[in-house]
Amino acid sequence: MKNLLGILLVMLLSPQIVKAQISFDPGEGCLNVVDFSAGKGFGESGGSIISAYYLHERLITEQFSAGVGVGYAHLNSYKFSAVPLFFSTHYFFMDQRFSPFVNLRAGIYWPLRADNIQPGARLYLAPYAGLKVHITPYIGMLASVGYDGYLVKAHDSVKNSYQTKMASNLCVSVGVCFQIPGW
Repeated sequence: MKNLLGILLVMLLSPQIVKAQISFDPGEGCLNVVDFSAGKGFGESGGSIISAYYLHERLITEQFSAGVGVGYAHLNSYKFSAVPLFFSTHYFFMDQRFSPFVNLRAGIYWPLRADNIQPGARLYLAPYAGLKVHITPYIGMLASVGYDGYLVKAHDSVKNSYQTKMASNLCVSVGVCFQIPGW
C-alpha cells in the first residue's frame, strides 16, 4: 500500500517538476551567467584567446533578458589582456527545457599589459549562438559558438605608426546560468 501511495504521489508531482525545469521565471529574480571561452583568431589578427565572463541580466520575459557584464580575456595575437565592460542580451527561441538562443554583448574594454597597443578604452563586440539546457528549476548550462571582436590600435613596426584593426576570434563557450529567487 505504501509503494502504491508513493508511486501515485510521484505521478501527481512529476508534471510540476518537468514544468519547473522548462524556463526561468521573470518574476523570480535575475539571470546570472558565468561563462568560459576559448578560441582561435582569424584574418589578419591571428592568435588565440581564452576568456571568462560574468553577466547579470534582468528577465524581461521568459525568453528575453538584458543587462550588463564584465570579463577578462587574454589575446595571444597582440600579447595583451583585456577587461571588457558591456551590455548583454539573451533571446531563448523556445520556452522549453532545451532551447537554442542568441546572445549579443557590446561595450568597451581596457587593454592590460600591452606593450604595442595604444592605451585607452576601445570597442568590444561579441555575438553568440548556442543551446541552453535546464538542470534544475534555477540552474542551467549554456554551450555556444561565437565571435569575440576587440578593436585595437596596435603599433605597426614596418610603417612605424599605430594602425586600427579588429582582433577577431571564433570562440567556443561553456557556461552556467542560474537564477537566485527574489534577487
